[in-house]
This record gives sequence, C-alpha cells and structure tokens, in this order.
Amino acid sequence: MNKLIVFALVWLAAGCKEKFDSPALPVVSGYLVIEGVVNDGGGVTRLKLSRTTSLNNKATVKETRANVKIEGSNNLSFSLVESTAGNYTIDNLHLDPAIKYRLFVKTSSQEYLSDFVNIRPNPPIDSVNWVRENDGVHIFVNTHNIQNNSRYYQWEYDETWEFHSLYDAILKYGKDPGNPNGGVIYRDSNDRQIYKCWQNNPSSAILLGSSAKLSQDIIHLPIIKIPPASWKLSVLYSVFVKQYTWSKEGYEFLERMKKNTEAVGSVFDPQPSELNGNIHCVSDPGQPVVGFFNICTIREQRIWIKNSDLPGWNPPYSCPLLVIENNKDSIAVKAGGKLPVAPEKFSPFGGIETFYAAQTECVDCTLRGTNIKPNYWP
Repeated sequence: MNKLIVFALVWLAAGCKEKFDSPALPVVSGYLVIEGVVNDGGGVTRLKLSRTTSLNNKATVKETRANVKIEGSNNLSFSLVESTAGNYTIDNLHLDPAIKYRLFVKTSSQEYLSDFVNIRPNPPIDSVNWVRENDGVHIFVNTHNIQNNSRYYQWEYDETWEFHSLYDAILKYGKDPGNPNGGVIYRDSNDRQIYKCWQNNPSSAILLGSSAKLSQDIIHLPIIKIPPASWKLSVLYSVFVKQYTWSKEGYEFLERMKKNTEAVGSVFDPQPSELNGNIHCVSDPGQPVVGFFNICTIREQRIWIKNSDLPGWNPPYSCPLLVIENNKDSIAVKAGGKLPVAPEKFSPFGGIETFYAAQTECVDCTLRGTNIKPNYWP
C-alpha cells in the first residue's frame, strides 16, 4: 500500500501590461518550499526542497544538503537521501496507519517541523471514463467511500499521446554521387525517426472535489476536456490519474492556493490570501514556510483512447505538396522551410528528377514532440 505526503506550494504570480506600484509590502524571498510524495509500501519517495524567489526571478533556488526525515509518534524515523540537488529520496518506505507522523527538515541555518497528522483514508478510483460530446471529449474521474470518511479529494493527471507526421518522408537532402547536380537522397531506417512521435502534458491546475455537503461520499468529476479534432486523439492517447485525500484543513489550504494561482493579476481581483500551512520554522517561529504536510494512500488509474474509437476524428491541416526539380538551383529557390518527402518523377536512368516536398512541421514530428517511445507505451 502506498501512502502520500503532499506538500503544496504556490507563490503569488501576477502579470500586468502596465507597471503597477502596489501599496502592499513586497514579498520577501527565501522562504522554504516543500513539495513531494512519499510512497509507502513500495516505490521511490521524492521530496523537493527549494526557496521562494522574487516575481521577476524565474530560476528555482534549490535547497541542498538538508537533513530530511519522517518521524513517527512512536519515535521511529526514516531518513531521506539527497539524490540530486534539492531532491530527497527514500525507497520502499512503510508507515503504520495506527501511528501519526510529521516531517523534520534541518537546513544549514534553520530547523522545521510539521504538525503530526493521521494517514487519511483514500478509496480506490472506481473508474476514469470518457464521453464524446459536440464540444469534444470529456474525461471524468469517479470514486466513492462506503465509510463516508474521505470527503476531501485532489487529483493530478499526466497525459501522453502518440501522433504522426502528415507525410512519412523517405527522402532527405544530401549529395547523390550518381547525380552531381541533385540535392536529395534516400533515407535509411535510422533517418526515418521523424514520422512517429509522442507528447506529454502533466496537469498544472489544482483539481479538487469534496463530498462534505453530500449524504454519501461519492465523487463524479470532469477533469479533462479535449476539443474537437485535437491532435491528442489523432492516433493513441493515454491519461494516468492519481487521487489523493486531505483533511479539511489541508483541503482549505489547497482551495486558497487554487484561488491565488487562478487570479489573472488585475487589481480588481481578490487579493491573494496568506498560505498558512501546517509546517513551521521552529528556530524562527515568525518565518513562513510554504507547504502542507498530508499523508494518504495513493490511488492510480490509466486509461487509453484510440482514434478508431472516435469515428470522424481527424485533425485539420493544410500541408500541400510542392514539386521541386532535383537540382541545387531549384532547391535553393523553392525548398526554403520545406523537407523532401518522396520522388515525383524519375529520369530515364533511374535517378530522381523531381520530388515532392512539404513544410517542415508537416514532415518532422520532433518539432512538436519526442521520437523516444515511452516505456509504458504498447
């Protein structure tokens, strides 16, 4: 059984077309940020430590060389090792559901402790299903708890889809020894890895759902909408969904964070609320810490959608083929921004006299994704 510790963070990000001098005091940078998931009962646990920065600083300041432990109320503790800068890991962690736990972090100058928390019950995901409507494909998550004691939920997802170039090019530019005036040659098998690609999109929005106001602990929630004719469903699509549960206090923390991140930055929007979590700096009690310590069971489910499941789902495109003479002068004049695709006409001696070409983005799928197949792909 896996358990989850989620430390959530969002620091105010606002954008304006014109400079606005806020009367509020500027946000102080350098506060500790804690994010991560603890997998209990197998797998690898990764916790990420960093520091807040000013709004105009896009770089992540990683917190290195920290002492990170998970401590139980029974005085047992589990130490994490810094695997890469700012990332702390532990393998095959097992926690006792009868025990409360907290996080301990010691940096070069400060010590931090979370409150002790219980492991939250998290029922299995009943299903992740999809429905095709006029406005696209809607994906839903469904779960329930017959004990009625979960109530506060969060989901994350990771989308991956396979897509193909519009043309499978068998030619490339190159010097043909048999045609000194030509500029295209045949590709070998290693050069044809630009037809089939994959793209990945992890969720960025905070997806929340609660059954607290319902008589039963049942959730049916839309989590993804794919617009009509999207490339995501042009060949094969997969989404991997993770489900977490929270305490009421942790859920309210996430709600405040969600409101802050969804604000568009207008001075007429509700001003960002303070993100007080349950992690504290014990060596300097007045110093904020960004994050909330939570433990629950991770629930996961993956689904697949094939293009053949969606009759008539064809992404729109405009990629006409252009015929180009296979000589350096013609290629120099006509082939800008285009890649060769296939021969159009052969000379009496078997050489390529003219060839088809198309816009680069219609031929090379690596411009929009990777040609490295995911290890879980069929």
